[in-house]
Amino acid sequence: MVQETGKFGIVVSQYFRNYYRSRSFYLMLVISLLISGLMTYFSLKYVGNLHITFGGVSFNSLSSSLKERAVLYLWAFVLSYLPVFSAVFFGSPAISSEIENKTAYHIFPLPIRRSTLLFGKLTAAVAVSYIIVSVYTIFELISYLILFGSFPSIVFLYSYLLLLLFIISITAFTFLVSSIFNKNMYAYITVFLLYYLIFNALYIILDFLYNYNAFFLLSESASIIERVFIDINTTVPGSTSISLNGAGNGPIGIAAMVMVIYAVISIAGALILFDRKEVK
Repeated sequence: MVQETGKFGIVVSQYFRNYYRSRSFYLMLVISLLISGLMTYFSLKYVGNLHITFGGVSFNSLSSSLKERAVLYLWAFVLSYLPVFSAVFFGSPAISSEIENKTAYHIFPLPIRRSTLLFGKLTAAVAVSYIIVSVYTIFELISYLILFGSFPSIVFLYSYLLLLLFIISITAFTFLVSSIFNKNMYAYITVFLLYYLIFNALYIILDFLYNYNAFFLLSESASIIERVFIDINTTVPGSTSISLNGAGNGPIGIAAMVMVIYAVISIAGALILFDRKEVK
């Protein structure tokens, strides 16, 4: 056990080094900085003149506490997309690249369990994604502090913890997809199609035709990251259920449970497929 733990640490450090030295990391870092800068500029310059409504109430008519939550909602709404792109860059080629680039010839014969390799690489991918979203979060906190003169309430922590859980879930999901293919491009395209097309199509069909909230979709559970501030379902146009009080413990618990289930099933599936991978 101790020996395997040591090997796990080596795998994590090695792949973490590979990730943060990669072009994908710097591309995601630039994207994060660019979006953070735009959101900061938007918040500091235009937040007092917003002509948008929350639940039929204009932004300028909201109370001070609701304005604070509305700003955090807007930041979190944009933030919820970063983990998806980060997971695609770091997770989609995680296993398929070993086959496509023939590095599996050197890695598979090593005296390390494939489960250790998978968990080590997954941990490294999650860690670099945390760095990417943390850059955005720092900008968010600075902007909030300038605007309101204080740090956000405990609800902000709930949102951040849910964000971290979502990163684990979506990264595990991309690892599962990556374990299916031997080509990186197929894994990239499949993740995007599943998350942005198939999931949304299922949501629209179930919502519009059967008036059923597809809470079991990962994209829907991810919306809880911003809905803890103001409970507006924005998965598709025309969605109902708007509450200025934010999502309660029930929806938060369900969303967290869905993300955990996706993570567990994805990791289990990736382990099974990765263990059967052969280099031809």
